[in-house]
This record gives sequence, structure tokens and C-alpha cells, in this order.
Amino acid sequence: MKTQKNRLIGIDIGGTSIKFALMDDAGTIEKKWSIPTNIAEKGKDIPKEICDSIRTTLEDARLATVKGIGIGVPGPISPDGKMVVQAVNLDWKDLPLKEIIETDLGIDVCLLNDANAAALGEMWKGAAQGKANLLFVTLGTGVGGGIVLNGEVLNGCHSSGGEIGHIPIRSDEQRLCGCGGRNCLETFASANGLALSMRKKLKEVNENWPEITPPIVFEKAAQKNVHAQAVLAEFTDILGQALAGIMNTIDVEEIVIGGGLSEAGDQLLLPLKKKLEQYVFPQIKAHFSVKKAQLGNEAGIYGAVYAYLTNNDCL
Repeated sequence: MKTQKNRLIGIDIGGTSIKFALMDDAGTIEKKWSIPTNIAEKGKDIPKEICDSIRTTLEDARLATVKGIGIGVPGPISPDGKMVVQAVNLDWKDLPLKEIIETDLGIDVCLLNDANAAALGEMWKGAAQGKANLLFVTLGTGVGGGIVLNGEVLNGCHSSGGEIGHIPIRSDEQRLCGCGGRNCLETFASANGLALSMRKKLKEVNENWPEITPPIVFEKAAQKNVHAQAVLAEFTDILGQALAGIMNTIDVEEIVIGGGLSEAGDQLLLPLKKKLEQYVFPQIKAHFSVKKAQLGNEAGIYGAVYAYLTNNDCL
């Protein structure tokens, strides 16, 4: 007799869209869909719209057949896993999202931070399959991160574990971060930080480009533009020092790089690996890998489901 697999829903709440996937407990996706993120009136209608979308999509199936829902949220989750402490892009603060959706749908819900969800997704079905200890880094508009130790996300006492974008960087500059601090890692090592560094360099050398974006910086560097090469060398040095500090603290076996900047591939990953080897503790040096993330926008969906499947508090 064939064993029926459980069906689960993974959700990744982003600033512009909310992505859904219906999958079984082996990670096989049956259906994917998305809806726009309605941030009007402090995002008050988002929970209802999530529930309505699930009902509409599953109208031909009984909701009782869905065992659970995992949700990745762009912000910290309370230690008890019930509350969205804050989601700046959605204008949420202290929102009891777990209770709201469980009450509406009658399905168990597991909440976690979206970067942590992506880290778990890459461990379960992506670049870090077979690994239980990893550092996941997203290099996009900002810098995000997720730390997985012995197969479990390091969330921290204040739901701020893995906020690597806010590691302080020593610099003569004063770059204001969105968190209110100055010279956080993401002000230098994000897409925005890279573009800012390139603009500053070009101003110094009195050189003008029609447009300055990270892909153009990488392209110019590949074409032997010395100024682009200098900016990228500084970029990888700053990022390498920060990540080496984390590696020397947690001693994981793999770093997975995601986000838009990861599309540069080996042009980023190879010099970053060299910098890491320069800065990590000697015992670690030959015993870690740096890989590009594989799952793209689906990482958080997979990770949210995996968190539900492995978190006893959600069962």
C-alpha cells in the first residue's frame, strides 16, 4: 500500500510579492503562485490576503489535507515563534501572524526570518545539501545572512542571529545604514555599497561613466579597468574580513552566497575565497568551501517548509 505524503505550503513574504508553493514533505513542488504585497495601511490586509489566496488556490482540495504552513518573513521573529517583531518594509510591528493565520485557516503555522528560511532551503535542497553547518550570505540591496549549526538556525536571544549586514566596519568614511548605525557591513558590501564605492572612486580620478551598477562594475573590471578592479578588490577585502570573523567564531564547513551580486559567479567567489583563506584561522583554511546559492527565489519557500517539518514547536 502506497504511503500518502503530507502536503505543506511554503510562503516567502517579500516587499513586492508574496510567493507560495504547495509541496509534499519530500520537497516536491506541486504548484507555485504569487500575489502582490499590499503594503497599504501598514500592511494590515496582508494576512487576510494570504489566507484568501490559499483558499482560492486550493478550492478543489480540502484544506484539512494541508498539514502545515511555513512562512519566511522579512524581519525578526519573537523567540517563541509567534510574533513578527518588526518588518520594516511592510510597516509591521509586533504582529501575531502565526495566530492570525492559524485562526483563519485552521492549519498549523511556523514563522521564521526570510534569510534564515533561505539558509535552510539551500541546506535542504540547494547548494549545501548534505551539510549541517553553514553560513548563508545574501548580497543584494543590503547584506543578509543565516547561520545553520548542526542543522538548526541560530536565531539568538533577541531574534537577531545572522544579522551579518550590521557588523561594524572600521573606515575613515561615515556611511549611514538603514538601521541607524554607521559603517555597517552592508553600507560597503551590498549592491548599493559597491555602487557608492565606485562613484566615489570615479569622482576621485575624474572619470565619468554613463551608468554605475554592480554588473557594470564587474564588466569594467573584467575589461581591465584599474579603477573598477581597485573598487572590487576593496569590496572583497571588506567582505572577506567580516566573513572570516564569523568563520573563526562558528567554524562551519560551507559558505553559500546568494542575492543579486552572486550572479557575478567566479568573478566574485574566487577572489572572496582567497581573501577568506588569508583571514581565517589556520585550522579552518583548507576545510571550507564557498558556493553560489542554487535555489534563487525558491530558497525561502523550501526553507520555510523545512522549518515546519523539523521544528517541534510547529508540530
